[in-house]
Amino acid sequence: MTPERRQLQRLRWRGTVLFAVTTALCLVVLAVMASAIDSRSHTRETYRELTGLAEQLSRSAASSGPDIRFDPQDVATWTTVDRTFAYVDRAGILVASPSQRALPSSATLIDLMARARRSGAPVESTAPAVERDAPSDWVALSVPYSDTVVLAGASAAPTPEHRRLDLLLVVTVVGLCALGTGLGHLLSGLAMRPAIRSIEQHEQFLREAAHELRTPLAVMQLALEADRSPHRLASIETQVTRMSALVSRLLDRARIRGADPASFELEPVRFDQVVELAVEDVPGAGAVRLDLRPSVVVGHADLLAQAVRNLTENAVRHGSGDVVVRVRGVVLEVTDQGPGIPAHRRGAVLEGGRTTAVGSGTGTGLAIVSWVAEVHGASVALGDAEPSGLRVTMTFPEAPSR
Repeated sequence: MTPERRQLQRLRWRGTVLFAVTTALCLVVLAVMASAIDSRSHTRETYRELTGLAEQLSRSAASSGPDIRFDPQDVATWTTVDRTFAYVDRAGILVASPSQRALPSSATLIDLMARARRSGAPVESTAPAVERDAPSDWVALSVPYSDTVVLAGASAAPTPEHRRLDLLLVVTVVGLCALGTGLGHLLSGLAMRPAIRSIEQHEQFLREAAHELRTPLAVMQLALEADRSPHRLASIETQVTRMSALVSRLLDRARIRGADPASFELEPVRFDQVVELAVEDVPGAGAVRLDLRPSVVVGHADLLAQAVRNLTENAVRHGSGDVVVRVRGVVLEVTDQGPGIPAHRRGAVLEGGRTTAVGSGTGTGLAIVSWVAEVHGASVALGDAEPSGLRVTMTFPEAPSR
């Protein structure tokens, strides 16, 4: 793995970790808020029930002075009350259920009585529990026309429903964190695919350049070491010309592959004229026969010319006999009489980096043609020529009529 790809992998994992930590923090905050809201809701409901109980107990006591009297019928129902309650006056505790040990401390009782007498309304308070599981939420209410105060209390310990909610929130947070981390890692990989593909293309370009330039350089070095006769100099000149062509094709591929297809402005052009001018620039164009008819396509003239030159150069270099370049409407057809390309390799040569013969080129010509076709919304098809050879067909979309 190259340093660039290792750097991308590290960046991907860092992004995954950051995404996981952010997701976990957000989910933990939401879970804590949900638990706190449920706890406050339970506390409000508890105080509401205790207030109702205190009012009911207050009505159970009749008073016309300091002393209070209890209705025997109401006293009989005390055993059904599933709460802690008490009647307290200045002298002390009159009634305590289920026992005095469940009541808060003396200081808390005095404070609750004083506040209840001052307000004349239910007073809510949270007091430390004296014993384990003792009530800690209290409501105090003064009995009318007396010094007696009714207290109703309940434990503030979490209910089983609240504990189940907390457990469910923990499981949900862990599950969503795991799911979010996996999805984040997958999405970061998908987001980095273009960068990885670009690095791979760059590496492929460097490999092709090194491979293709090594041969002519080696030939020139051997020729210079052998002798410096005019024949050798002519051979060196041939290798220099070939190397210049290789560099041009490699640079064309790098330039076109790195360009944004949306940056090319397409407009109606005379396709037959573009083809004619492009073929004139191809070395060995004397062996090319043109069969052109007036045609208009929507495209970029320079890119179209590049594609035509690549197709024609390939046909001249690898074919034998006449090379025919034909334009019919929006269809460009280039045929040669060479060995052709086996059917199972035709898809590979359109992707780039594949040649039909060792040392015959960079394998970029047809790849550039495929890319130009993609920019123009055209299609490229490789087929067999008659009686032998290769036929390359480019079909462009119909140009809109003026």
